[in-house]
Amino acid sequence: MRKRAWILCILPFFPGCSFAPYVPVEMDTMSQSQRIKNEKALQSTIRFDVGTLEITGGKGMDSLYTLDLEYDKSGFRPEVQYDTDSSGEEGRFSFRLEGMHKPGLRKDGVGNTLRLKFNDSIPMGLEVSSGVGNARLSLSGMKLTRVTFESGVGGAKISVFEPNAVACDYISLKNGVGSIEAVGLGNLNFRELEFEGGVGGADLDFAGDWKQDATVRIQVGVGGVHLRMPRSVGVRVKAEKNFLSGIHLDGFTQNGSDYKSENYDGASVKVFMDVSTGIGGFKITWI
Repeated sequence: MRKRAWILCILPFFPGCSFAPYVPVEMDTMSQSQRIKNEKALQSTIRFDVGTLEITGGKGMDSLYTLDLEYDKSGFRPEVQYDTDSSGEEGRFSFRLEGMHKPGLRKDGVGNTLRLKFNDSIPMGLEVSSGVGNARLSLSGMKLTRVTFESGVGGAKISVFEPNAVACDYISLKNGVGSIEAVGLGNLNFRELEFEGGVGGADLDFAGDWKQDATVRIQVGVGGVHLRMPRSVGVRVKAEKNFLSGIHLDGFTQNGSDYKSENYDGASVKVFMDVSTGIGGFKITWI
């Protein structure tokens, strides 16, 4: 083992050994929008490998979406596609910023930034994949029928301060390495929500205008999960406790691995939670 390390140390001093050069960053910009024609729904898919991602809803827009991108063209290539189904009533928007995997080391830090704004009057399915970096989804007032969000490495923040005017069938939130914070998830009017965490903590606030019963599934590897629930919502939790994780549920009655909130039987809206934690804890706080 020492011999191998010694050989690696002296390699740079021999001629003929080549190493990846430093590549300067070349920043460029892109802006685009899509005017509304006959669209009554929109399906959006966003993949953003590296950088800062911001998604918001826009009131009174005459466009389905607008995008503003700042990116390093020496290492990344943007791809934007838009079309409709045969009726012209469902739009299909796709954005992708992928690394070109060119050899070399970046001399400066990567400053890719994508800002997307969506029309808040058009029902939309939203699928987002964020690789390395920070993501902020401000979903207030948007008409969301389905939301899928996956974060690789970095922090993510989600906020929903206004009620979703349509029913959201399914929400999926996944984070690999890093923390995720969400505020106002109850405003999304969802039927089913799944959260999957890798390494890092999660703070999920379910405040909002609850309109229907829902199912929540939570699976976490390493890190604690803190849920904040309105006192008006009845909650039933199925959670197996092990010696590596702790379950902290104040105001619940326990029957084996089942926990029921004290207000459950009389609550007009009921939520069932199926919880699986690895190394970390699970906690519910009433708000």
